[in-house]
Amino acid sequence: MLSRELPRGLHFMDFVVSVEPFYARLYVYQLGFPDSFQQCCSNKPTSVLRVPIGTGRFCVRQSQPQMKWRLRGLLRPDIEM
Repeated sequence: MLSRELPRGLHFMDFVVSVEPFYARLYVYQLGFPDSFQQCCSNKPTSVLRVPIGTGRFCVRQSQPQMKWRLRGLLRPDIEM
């Protein structure tokens, strides 16, 4: 489970997402909350999604059956303003 690997106090995680073909879409959401999805990439080959950590468990849904995608998580502390 990803939540064991995350630093305490981290509330959001940025995902760098790459998709092929560029018009395909990828959806990332917290496990059990499919209505709270973040959509990517809107005719761009690469995009960044900011997703709430919650339990640290995520689901991924793809728009095309034969599409290729790569998802990389970036850990950085939350910035307070």
